[in-house]
Amino acid sequence: MKAKIKDYTTNQGIAIMMEHLSPGKGGRHRHTLSYGKSPELTLSPRQTLAQEVWDIRSIYLRQRLYDTDIRKRLQELIKLNKTTWLTFFDKGVINP
Repeated sequence: MKAKIKDYTTNQGIAIMMEHLSPGKGGRHRHTLSYGKSPELTLSPRQTLAQEVWDIRSIYLRQRLYDTDIRKRLQELIKLNKTTWLTFFDKGVINP
């Protein structure tokens, strides 16, 4: 987001808490495709959000924890990003 939105700061980030206790192994966040990697700046914001949500959903599905509550939280994550950043996630925005 810092690379895409002028004056963006990390405290403005919208995220979902997905850690769980697992001594010595970390949590679900470490299983995400983007963990510890530089962002893929060639993707549009919409593509990136979709990729991240799909990845989170896949992790919960693999762990047999995906349910209506997780689905609802992911939908809220999408909605909050779209309403907070207004046109930034519109279909027409390719790579601001």
